[in-house]
Order: sequence, then structure tokens, then C-alpha cells
Amino acid sequence: MKRITLGALDYGLAFGVDRALRELVENGRLSALGALVATELWPREFRPLQETVEKVGKKAMFGVTLAFSGDRVAPVSTRMQEIYGGRMLSSGQIHRRAFLRLLPDELLLEEAQAQLARYSVLMKRQPDFVAVREGLLSRTSLARIVFKAIAHADYETPPLVVSPVNPGLTALRLARIAKSFGLEMLPKADPLPATSDAEELHRLLLNHFDGMSDRSFVAAIPGRPDERLNRDEPRKKVAIRECQYEVLASVRFFHTLEKKDVFLN
Repeated sequence: MKRITLGALDYGLAFGVDRALRELVENGRLSALGALVATELWPREFRPLQETVEKVGKKAMFGVTLAFSGDRVAPVSTRMQEIYGGRMLSSGQIHRRAFLRLLPDELLLEEAQAQLARYSVLMKRQPDFVAVREGLLSRTSLARIVFKAIAHADYETPPLVVSPVNPGLTALRLARIAKSFGLEMLPKADPLPATSDAEELHRLLLNHFDGMSDRSFVAAIPGRPDERLNRDEPRKKVAIRECQYEVLASVRFFHTLEKKDVFLN
């Protein structure tokens, strides 16, 4: 039997997304849920998530998705707020600064620590895993900052770290750096196919998990539309979210996992 971690990393983005994710986790259709604590909704949405954690227990992993860039998130640390106001850097800016070795290391370290602390304080638990939004962990300079922030948090059990890249040289390099901080990485696999056709997604999933290594992390973006989501995301992406929710919630998906001998770890 193959163990796969099927997870969503954008809890806290919109009410429709959050409700769908809680439902899927509680019904055993997702095995990992990462919270974006830098969103406007997180201070309201952590309480329902606490209830889900209590219901599910150790049957799923609950973690935090660190955000250093992108829309719909704002800095959590005081210094980041003072310097950049209510906006984050773009992923392009971070990649360029990392390439030129001009990242504001101390600032990003404080922001990572603030987001980790915000999760632990409100959830009253440590994260089971840590991910970084928009694949920025692929930059080794930023990865070292994130690993250092996790190490400084002094968790009783070190959380796993979701790899931002598929298996290869970069993944091996990141795993070696993580190990030097006493951390272990979950290997990344291809995310769920981005289609808005439920029948097509069912068909594609019949072979999607083939060839994946044990414990691979497969990202999903299921959700149900609401006013906020319809306003903030392109219609095409909202349709993909709806499709993934419909398929994952179905009995047919459960049968697909049984047929392929896949266990959601």
C-alpha cells in the first residue's frame, strides 16, 4: 500500500474554501491542511479549525503555510509592517533579491517567526508541518531562513517541511540543508490536475498517483464559491476549486483510492 499526503495549503483564504476544507478533512478525503495565518480571515477562522482538529485527532496533519509574498496576505511582524506597510513583496522581487543575495534576512526571519507563533498561540498546538507559499522555499537562501525560524521555535516535535520541488538535485540539496537543522522534508509530487470537468478529473486520478514515492505531498485546491472568492479569483480557478471539491467529496474518489491501493497518510 502506498501512503500519499493529499493536502490543501490555503485555509484562511475565503469562507467557502475553509468550509470545504474542514469538511473534506473530517470525512477523510484530505490528510493535511495548511493554514495561511497572514490573511484577514485567519483571526475568525481559526476557531472552526480548532474544532476540526479535535474531531480528527491524529488522522490528519495540520500545519502552517508561511506567506512572504502574494495577494490577500499582509505582514504579521511589526518590523515588516513598518517597512512595507500592509503589503508583501512579490514573488518576483524575492526571487531577484535571493539571486543577488540581497534578501532582508533578519526581516524575513522575524516574519517567519511571527507567523509560526501566530499559528501556535491561536491554535494552542504546534504545527505538524510547514509549507511556504508560491514555491519560494526553492531558494536555498530563503530555505535557510525558514529552517532557522522553525529551529528557534523549539518545538517538542520538529514539524515536517513540504518540499517546493519535485524529486531531483534541488530537492536533495534542500533535504540536506533541512537535515542540518534537524528537520525532515515531505517529497513533493504533482498537484491534482487543474480541470473544471469532474468526469475528466475522475479519469485522470486513476493514474495520477502512479510512480509517486511513499509519503509524497500532493497539493489540492478544493473549495466552494462565495462572494469573496468570486471577487478575488478568476472564474476559471474558482471552477477548478469546485471541481476538485466535488470529486474529492464523492464515493467514487474513495473507490479510486482503494483500487489503486493508496492510503491517505
